[in-house]
Amino acid sequence: METLEEAVRRLIKSSYGSVSKFSDVIGIPATSIYSALDRGLANTRTELTDKIYRELNIDWETARLDDDFRELKLKSQTANQFFDCPLYGSIAAGTPIEMIEIEDTFPIPSEMHARYPKAFLLRIKGESMNRVLPNGCMALVDPCETIEYDGEPYAVCVNGYDATVKRVRALANGFKLVPDSTDPTYKPVVYDYGVEGTEVITVIGRVVWYCVPFDWSF
Repeated sequence: METLEEAVRRLIKSSYGSVSKFSDVIGIPATSIYSALDRGLANTRTELTDKIYRELNIDWETARLDDDFRELKLKSQTANQFFDCPLYGSIAAGTPIEMIEIEDTFPIPSEMHARYPKAFLLRIKGESMNRVLPNGCMALVDPCETIEYDGEPYAVCVNGYDATVKRVRALANGFKLVPDSTDPTYKPVVYDYGVEGTEVITVIGRVVWYCVPFDWSF
């Protein structure tokens, strides 16, 4: 036997990884979701339970009538497998994401959105990272302010202006931006804050994934 609450927990874990990540997606505190599950869903209908059911896109036809919900699953619906992620053309240092005009949206897998609920897309322009990020692709950026994974691709602002993506190494007193390109004319640049006049590097976020437009071609 599996209760409705146990089935919903199962679906949340399999589709979103955890209640915490699911709560970020639907904009409801995790404590409220836990409370609803502990209180019981079967005999309760509230705005919260409706939102949980709607986001999970539950296929009620698979639920048995004897209160055993082991067969309960999600509807197979393409729209529920993708999330329309905001796409920004450019980002300047110090400007809150919510204050930046969204250029467009682009669908990314719901699994990626669940994993990185605050992430956004940046369009890659140029060949300086073409070994890992082809020109014209859209990089998914998970916001952060520090370099946690040294040498990984990050979106950064140089002296407050538009974002650029490079492999970033944190130095004792600065940063090293390293291209990853088939073109050897792109060279690493060191920003040493011990040198007067060095431009300031602001970390925007780590690149965690990328996708290409539907009309993209080699």
